[in-house]
Amino acid sequence: MRNLLLSTVAFAALAGSAFAADLPSRKEAPVYVAPAPAFSWTGFYLGADIGGAFGSTSLHSDWTGWNSHSLDTSGVLGGGYVGYNYQLNQNFVLGIEGDFQGTGASQSFSWVTPALGGAGFTAKSSLDWLASINGRLGVSYDRALFYAIGGAAWAQGTASLTGTTTGIWYGSVSKTADLSGWDVGGGVEYAFTPNWVGRVEYRYYDFGNYNLSPWVNTLTALREQSSVNTVRVGLAYLFSAPAPVVAKY
Repeated sequence: MRNLLLSTVAFAALAGSAFAADLPSRKEAPVYVAPAPAFSWTGFYLGADIGGAFGSTSLHSDWTGWNSHSLDTSGVLGGGYVGYNYQLNQNFVLGIEGDFQGTGASQSFSWVTPALGGAGFTAKSSLDWLASINGRLGVSYDRALFYAIGGAAWAQGTASLTGTTTGIWYGSVSKTADLSGWDVGGGVEYAFTPNWVGRVEYRYYDFGNYNLSPWVNTLTALREQSSVNTVRVGLAYLFSAPAPVVAKY
C-alpha cells in the first residue's frame, strides 16, 4: 500500500511538470530599440578660428642700392567662417565656405646705400586682413571629415619705403592696397557632438604683385610680391537637419 501511494505521488508530480512546460510563457516580448542613426554632415555651420599667418614678401626696388629683398612676415591670425555642407553618400561631402581673418603679420628691414650719399632706407611690409570664398570636397568616416579647400581670395596689404641722408629726411612712399588672388589648402574636422565640430586647417594664399607709386620722383617704383601660409584651429556649430523619427514596436 505504501509503495502504491509513493508511486501515485511521483506520477502526479511528473504530470504537473509536463503540463507546466506546455503552458505559454508569460514573459513580455523585448522592446525594439532602433539603431542610432548615422552621423550626417549636411547643414549650415558657423564658426570661429585662431592661428598663425606666415607671409613671404619680396620687395623690388630700381635704384636704392638693391634689386630685391625677401621679408618673412608673421603674426597672429583670427576670425570667423560660415558655410554649408551636403553629404552625397556615406563617404563624400561637398560644401561652400566663406571666411574673414584679421592678421598682425608684419616685417621690416633697413640698409645704407653709399652710392646715394650714405642714404639710409627702411622698407616695411604688413598684412591687415584675409578673406576668401571657397569650395570644399571631403571624405567622411562617420564623425571625421578629411577635406580639400580652394577658391578666390582677397587681402589688404601695406608696403612702405622711407629714407634719410645724413639725418635729413630724404623721402618716403607708402601704399595700402586691396589684393586679389587665390588660395588652396586642406584640413580635418571632427564632430564631438551632433552639432559641435572642431577643425585643424592649413591654407596657402597667393596675391601676385603690385606697384607702389614712384618714390621721390618718377625714376623708380617699389614693387611687392606676396604669398601667405596659415595654420589655424577652429570650432563651429553645425545646424544639421533633425534626425528622422523611428517608430518603436
